[in-house]
Amino acid sequence: MVDNEILIIGAFLGSGMLAYVIIPGLLVMWDRVLDHMEHSGMEEPKKQ
Repeated sequence: MVDNEILIIGAFLGSGMLAYVIIPGLLVMWDRVLDHMEHSGMEEPKKQ
């Protein structure tokens, strides 16, 4: 049997790691979406 404290700590650390990975990803995606919307009508996107 695992103590509830260990489960709580594990859930807290897991959610913290998920937030640490997902939140910057969402910020980068949102920045790219805004940048694409900003430049969509002004100029052709540059191919790299």
